[in-house]
Amino acid sequence: MAAPVRFGLIGLGRWGKVYLRSLLALGDRCRITHLATSRPEHAALVPYRVQVTADWRALLRAECDAVIIATPAHTHADIVDACLEARRPCIVEKPLCLDVARAERLHQRAQASGVPVLVDHTMLFSPAYQAMRRLREERGEPIRLIVSEGMALGPFRTDISALWDWCPHDVSLCLDLLGQAPVAVAALGGPVDGRGSPELLTVRLDFAGGACAWIQAGRLASSKRRSLSVFTDTRLFRLDGVGPDPLTVSDFPFAQREADPVAASPEVRVVPVPARLPLEQMLIEFVDGLAGGDRPRFGTGLALDVVRVLARCEAALKEEVSSSHGQVS
Repeated sequence: MAAPVRFGLIGLGRWGKVYLRSLLALGDRCRITHLATSRPEHAALVPYRVQVTADWRALLRAECDAVIIATPAHTHADIVDACLEARRPCIVEKPLCLDVARAERLHQRAQASGVPVLVDHTMLFSPAYQAMRRLREERGEPIRLIVSEGMALGPFRTDISALWDWCPHDVSLCLDLLGQAPVAVAALGGPVDGRGSPELLTVRLDFAGGACAWIQAGRLASSKRRSLSVFTDTRLFRLDGVGPDPLTVSDFPFAQREADPVAASPEVRVVPVPARLPLEQMLIEFVDGLAGGDRPRFGTGLALDVVRVLARCEAALKEEVSSSHGQVS
């Protein structure tokens, strides 16, 4: 049996604790050896002895094989940069960073260094999403429409807007499915938080070839929702991250939908998928990749494109607010 991958975890906030539970669930495949946290008492969450430091830079000098970065988004760029300098493979939470210029520099440096980097756009690792992607690719059907929805009531964070907190999931799914950047972006949002950023968002992405994606996301919803509907020429795939059936498919003639009365209520077929959490699947793929397996999700190219799209959305939101303030009633 191969030696377990020794992980250092930077950040033990809400999402850092989720990483911790997922690492422990993988059993002998990996071992947490180092924690970087300002709360040393959190070491008690690990059922064996680990080294704890308040300085994440000290963790990069320690004897671990890979690092997980589960810190606030505004710190991601500096820590990834340091991992590349230390030649330390790393997983970094989404988004890669919060501005396009820094994302471009990180991407160039990651490519030049060859250091394994995986940006955790978690929903890409959902077994339901991976199964849907395979089913669609078997027929090579073009995508006509994507409707992505992700929202809940909170968490209400002061360090990052809802756009950069919630929409990376949806944007990464759309870009991954269509394999291209949008040619046009539109965004509408409100009400705003204390930073002046909208907490509910509607985003439209238009792609070459006529495909369109609609995203609704944010943190002021009365109930948690996470769904993805993908319309191809002949089928409708639906992923549900909350309900009992993670993946369903229906026959749906997209171009003939107005002429076919059956199209309004298509038969829904449940597609069986493995019962594995997306984060655990991501960690398995990362460990396998470090051991010499395939690395389809490694790299920062998609993460850079996600940052570019979010920056365009942010600009569109600012333009929308400016236009509405300039209207004469």
